[in-house]
This record gives sequence, structure tokens and C-alpha cells, in this order.
Amino acid sequence: MTTVLWAALVVVALVAASAFGLVMVLARRLRSVEERVNLFLPKSDLTLPSPGTPIPPFAATAVDGTRVSTAQFAGPDRIIAMLTTGCAACHDQIPALTAVDQSVWGRPVVIVIGSPDARAGMVSALAEHVTVLEEEDAGPLSTAFDVHEFPAVMAVSNGVINVAEHGTARMLTKVKQPV
Repeated sequence: MTTVLWAALVVVALVAASAFGLVMVLARRLRSVEERVNLFLPKSDLTLPSPGTPIPPFAATAVDGTRVSTAQFAGPDRIIAMLTTGCAACHDQIPALTAVDQSVWGRPVVIVIGSPDARAGMVSALAEHVTVLEEEDAGPLSTAFDVHEFPAVMAVSNGVINVAEHGTARMLTKVKQPV
């Protein structure tokens, strides 16, 4: 009888050790996956302008030749978005930005950031539906707006940023407007 009990104890110990080993392997794997996912998530909301921040003075020429300046944001609700070419989440914003209800928001202004060759695809996907401005990495507009992580989508009224989010749908939800 004691032999059977010892055998059962050894089997239980082996099963417990195996389970512990499996849990350790899964924990290590989960940490690896978490690190990779965190590469694509915003680090904090401090990377976006705070609500109540006036938009910085600027003037630029859009890809269609129209002039865009701070004065155009002195009225009711408008959207300004900043997208970079090397950001997968930025590319995901294109359908949402092109579908914005312009009767509510006017024509969104989207600043596409990156090298000229890399910007071409994003610009062509956006240009028919939004006003597109282009600039190099760390250009004057992204620097003036103090945006450090992308995508950055801002709702502006009367020259002041009301909501800033890392996505169009999240921003629209915060201002309670239809997509």
C-alpha cells in the first residue's frame, strides 16, 4: 500500500512540476507579446495637446494649392489630424477621416508626415475627401502642436482644442458626434 501512495505522490509531484514549468513558459511568452503590443500603443495622453489649448498660429499650403491657416479654425467644430507614414495605426485612420460628416465638421485638415516618397500613398488616399498638408518628420506643424505620438486627431472649436485622441472614432465618441 505504501508503494502505491509513494507512486501517487511522485506522479502528483511530476504533474505539479510540469504545470509550474508550463505556467512559467506561458508567463514569459505573455511578457514577450505584451512588449510587442506596447510598441504600437500610445505611451500616455501627455503626447497630445491638452483640451483648452489654443491651436498654434500657422499658415500652410495644401496639396491642392489652397491656403490653410489658424484663421480657418476660429469658428465652429473642425478636425485636425496628424498621421505619419511609418505608423500602421495612422493608415487605419484613413477610412474614418474620409467618412467624417462634413456637414457637422467641415472638411477635415490632415497633416501627413514623412518623406515625400512615403507620403504619396496616404496623400492620394486622402486628398479627395480632406484637406491635406504635408511635412517632413518633426516638421513645423507637428512641432508647433507639440504632438509626439501618432495618430493624433483633434476636435477644434473657436481656435481651441476641445478633444485630442489617438484615433478618429475615439475622438468623435468623446465629443458625442456621429461618425
